[in-house]
Amino acid sequence: MTGLLDWAERNTLAAVLSCLAAHAGALHSDGIERHRLDDKRFGVFDFTKAPHHLLTGHNSDQIRFPHSRWNEVREDELKECGYTVITKSAEAGVDSFAKRKTNSLFVHFQGHPEYGSRTLLKEYRRDVRRFLCGERDTYPSLPEGYFDAAAASLLAEFRKNALSNRREETIANFPESAVVATLQNGWNSSANSIYRNWLEYVRTRKAENPAYVTVADYDKTQRKRSAAL
Repeated sequence: MTGLLDWAERNTLAAVLSCLAAHAGALHSDGIERHRLDDKRFGVFDFTKAPHHLLTGHNSDQIRFPHSRWNEVREDELKECGYTVITKSAEAGVDSFAKRKTNSLFVHFQGHPEYGSRTLLKEYRRDVRRFLCGERDTYPSLPEGYFDAAAASLLAEFRKNALSNRREETIANFPESAVVATLQNGWNSSANSIYRNWLEYVRTRKAENPAYVTVADYDKTQRKRSAAL
């Protein structure tokens, strides 16, 4: 992976790293260690955007993204190493941050703008199952800002049953089908906008630098070299 990150710095115009990859990129490039959280940062959170940043143009002042992580990199340490914090909140910390590395703009998301509407539900069910199987000691917290009151009530009732019947078979009663109908993708517009801005940045840079090397071009060159040996 470190080889890929080094290659991307030299041979791409921009790169996106999400969640664990974002932590790996900051560690590899700048030695920024991540910090363990007391509980999983889990749910959909509101973030405030930095003014006038190219990636947040056309977004509303409040941006929503899902997060699912046990660790974080912190704003002060990122800024000390030259990163620009793009979106953040007091509740969830840094959301997105960016830095030019050699020839490429690296955009990092601690969250998951690419998630579908059911992804957090499936992760929550997975964590509940791990508790029932004895793979984790504590019952998982509900993802924040994700379920409506009716869904939260159903899941609280299931939690009560699961704590008194801690065995794998109990997961069969998890009210997934009832909860799915209540889910809404509240971050879709924010995700579409930030990725659209990123693609526009790539398009503009490509027009300015028509000789850049793509991953596909690089693979073709490597295959030709191998065939010639």
